[in-house]
Amino acid sequence: MKRLFFMFLVLFFVTACNQEETNEEIEERITPVKVESVKKEDFVVERKLVARATAADTSPVLPETPGELATLNVAKGDRVEKGETVAVVRPGGNVDNQVELQQIALRQAQTQLENAQVSKEQAAEGVENAKEQVDLAKQATQSEASQTAQAAEAAKQQYQQAKQLADETKKLADEGTIPDALYQQAKNRADQAYAQYQQLEGRQPQSSSAVAQAEAQVDQAEQQLEQARVAVEQAELQVEQANVQLNQAQEQAENEAITAPTSGEVSTLNASEGDMVSNQQPLATIVSLNPMTITASVTADQLSLFEKGAELTVDLPSLEEQVTSTVSYVSSVPDDTGLYPVEATVNNGDEKIKPGMMATFLLPENVVENTLIVPTDSLVEQNDETFVYQVVDEKAVQVLVSVLESQSDFTAVSGNLPEDASVITTGQLTLSDGDQVTIMEEDS
Repeated sequence: MKRLFFMFLVLFFVTACNQEETNEEIEERITPVKVESVKKEDFVVERKLVARATAADTSPVLPETPGELATLNVAKGDRVEKGETVAVVRPGGNVDNQVELQQIALRQAQTQLENAQVSKEQAAEGVENAKEQVDLAKQATQSEASQTAQAAEAAKQQYQQAKQLADETKKLADEGTIPDALYQQAKNRADQAYAQYQQLEGRQPQSSSAVAQAEAQVDQAEQQLEQARVAVEQAELQVEQANVQLNQAQEQAENEAITAPTSGEVSTLNASEGDMVSNQQPLATIVSLNPMTITASVTADQLSLFEKGAELTVDLPSLEEQVTSTVSYVSSVPDDTGLYPVEATVNNGDEKIKPGMMATFLLPENVVENTLIVPTDSLVEQNDETFVYQVVDEKAVQVLVSVLESQSDFTAVSGNLPEDASVITTGQLTLSDGDQVTIMEEDS
């Protein structure tokens, strides 16, 4: 009996102790949590589009004339600068014969020019001679005109004297002093003197026609001089053309230094020293690595996310960095795949970005305007419900919310949450509505 009483006493004591410890545990249970503030603003979702890095420019290296590759200064993969000599080509074919033919053509053109200049000088002398003949003819005309004028003046005086005598004879005849026959003789001599005077007065110098002929010869000589000038100009042009053709032939006969058309990397090399190269087939290709082009193919719905000249962030996973790009091309027509090509350029001064690298366009898109934004970690899903714990007076208060849009870090929600409310982001999975909590410091 005593043994049974002792066992009961021990059992009571143990039960009482356990009950005391449980009550003490319930009273002292406070969960440490971390919180963040609720924001109210536009919720922007970042879209990601897969892209690829490509070379902005690929330039072929071509000689101007075909020939033998005498010197090759680069190898595949070498870095070259614009204007750097990458090879030297020795011209092939009959270039020396072409030089000789052009030299002969130049000498012929120079001879024609000399002949034309001589003809011009002769024509100029012909003009001077013709002008001298005009002067001589004019002098002769003037002399003849002077002599004619003197003869006409003498005939005039003779006429006046004969007329005076005829007038006096007529008076005497009318008076009957002399026979009428004498008057008729005097009158005939006066008429003859007048006729001679009229003949001399209207006579033109015979040498005046010689002046007209001399002046016509001057016109003809000046025409010949003008033709000679034109012939000289044509001959000078022929000499100039022959000089140009000779220079071209001489340049083609010289070794040609082939320079890099752009700065970049030698991506292909299609010839070796001693090979014959053509001006139709590139002997090398240079890829420009700065700037680099980021290309992607997008759907018609995504096309509005790209605007020429806009700056977009590009993620380069292989380099573990993000760079800023500028949209340089947005196609308005789809390609063979039905997608729209877009291109953006990025600075690649250090040339770390290589053609073919995978890239991602990070495209911000405004999805929900003026909404509540909570950390995604604060969301708790239970029994087809989504809620967050808001800290109110050091207690976790369960608040139901509806998810509008979600990303890995933040989520747009609607619900009875005030702006700047503190929601629990760490420790919420062990809580129940109304539990006591304490907010841990950031460095805890």
